[in-house]
Formats: sequence, C-alpha cells, structure tokens
Amino acid sequence: MSAGDNLVDAIAAAVALKLEKMAGCNQRLLDVDQAAAYLGMSASALRHKNGLGEGPPSVKIDRMLRHDRRDLDRYIDRAPREGV
Repeated sequence: MSAGDNLVDAIAAAVALKLEKMAGCNQRLLDVDQAAAYLGMSASALRHKNGLGEGPPSVKIDRMLRHDRRDLDRYIDRAPREGV
C-alpha cells in the first residue's frame, strides 16, 4: 500500500468517525443480526459467508461474534459493482 493510499484511508476513517458522532451512531461493534441489517442481508447469509471465509472480518468478544462498523464499510467499498 502506498503512502497516498494510507493517507486516503486515514482521511476516510476520520470522516467516518466524524459522521458517526454527528449521526449519534456511537456503537462501533455490531452483533451478527445488526451487521447483517447494516449490510442489507439476512443473518444466516452473513453467517454462511463468514463460514466460507468470504464475509467481513469479525472478532469474538465474550464468546459472541462482533463486526466492526468500519470493517463493514470497507467490505461494502470492496464489493464488486455491477452496472445496469
């Protein structure tokens, strides 16, 4: 990753943090149901993708799977786009 890419990522993270604060969304970690809703898919579809290693990164806290909202945003940004 180049220095320019790192700078863009840092700016994007700062903007996302600012928007979260402005919108009142201060919850950073989401459970599977919340993360699935955020991504616009069912919880079972998200679990299936995670099982295949194709889903967004997750972390286990207190034996519960959690998804960082920032990782979900990166997952969305990296998803292939289809034009109509």
